[in-house]
Amino acid sequence: MVTNLPPEAKKKWNEVTLTKNPESKLPLMQEFLSMVPKHKGTDKMCSQIKRQISQLKEDIKKQKQQAKKTSGGPSYYVQKAGAAQVAVVGPTNGGRSSLLKAVTNSQVQVTSWPFGTMMPTPGMLDFEDIQFQLVEIPPIVPGSSEGKAEGFMNLSSARNADGLIIMVDLADDPAGNFLMVKEELENTRLLIVPPTGQVEIQKRGSGRDLQFIREGELVDCSEADIIELLAGYRIRSALVRIKGKVTLDLVEDSLFGNAVYRPTMVIANKMDLNNDPKNIEQLLQATYPMQLHVLSLERMKGLTKLMGQSIFDMLGITRVYTKEPGKPKRDIPIVCKPGTNVGELAKMIHNDFYDRFKYAKIWGPSAKFDSEKVGMDRVMLDGTVIQIHT
Repeated sequence: MVTNLPPEAKKKWNEVTLTKNPESKLPLMQEFLSMVPKHKGTDKMCSQIKRQISQLKEDIKKQKQQAKKTSGGPSYYVQKAGAAQVAVVGPTNGGRSSLLKAVTNSQVQVTSWPFGTMMPTPGMLDFEDIQFQLVEIPPIVPGSSEGKAEGFMNLSSARNADGLIIMVDLADDPAGNFLMVKEELENTRLLIVPPTGQVEIQKRGSGRDLQFIREGELVDCSEADIIELLAGYRIRSALVRIKGKVTLDLVEDSLFGNAVYRPTMVIANKMDLNNDPKNIEQLLQATYPMQLHVLSLERMKGLTKLMGQSIFDMLGITRVYTKEPGKPKRDIPIVCKPGTNVGELAKMIHNDFYDRFKYAKIWGPSAKFDSEKVGMDRVMLDGTVIQIHT
């Protein structure tokens, strides 16, 4: 249900969104929370605001600590590399370090004690002619979304990735641990199951109108209802993007922090120690419709190829190979998102290719025949070869 906040609370939230300084924003968020009427319709929103307040306090504390240091320590942020970054998350002792050691070039230390990994640790996985960057994230525990055990930073690192691998131990309540990790991720608005609808609201500094981009449908409301709702929060100039099936409740929910979806698969490790069919069936039900791999890292053969192919399929990777006239195609592909067209690819290469585009010739899966001449709107499929003419 829509929260029906009082006008003074909506006004206060507008102040929160306009304030950038963390120390100034914190008391405003606390004031806003005190103005929110407590009932079933506001429970979810209040929980989100409380988590944001906790994270803001933690951020302020760490900024002050960092300012006192004479030299910087290691960074929690791992810069992306390769075709995509995949975060490896899960409870402690699930085999995250063992996975990186088995399939990447990482020198990660595998320990028998809990919390052996204290910082995000990257490694590169080779798959055919591309590489995936796997990043082991320190353990997710109950309360991570409230800041426990460096939870804010761990979940932020997971949110930064392009996809997730959740690892659980078959010998230690795999379904229960998976659901715990899922809950902690979703508490910070990191979704691992595709949502039925998404709303993105980009406030603009000038103008007096709302612009809608509809790539889906409004279920229980109209554009006029959204305009009225946003006006209550003093938002009168913004770009509102609608994807999938969207309710008015979802529109209001998006004002308090955008949810993001990350493609996810699950690995149940230590099959050699516990392959109880009941455990596996419970995990299958809990993880549906995600990919689930039940295996033993200690005994699995061909693990690198399996992981590479699984990540490739999960992310929908599209490889496009450029070609100059009279020369063979390049060996190193350009990696694109699913649905990328020729125009978007040209812009990825260089703005000049897009601005001066005349036509393109393509070979392979996207072509009806070899050397087909196409325009900007042709969608690229994996393995396509392209030659852009300007």
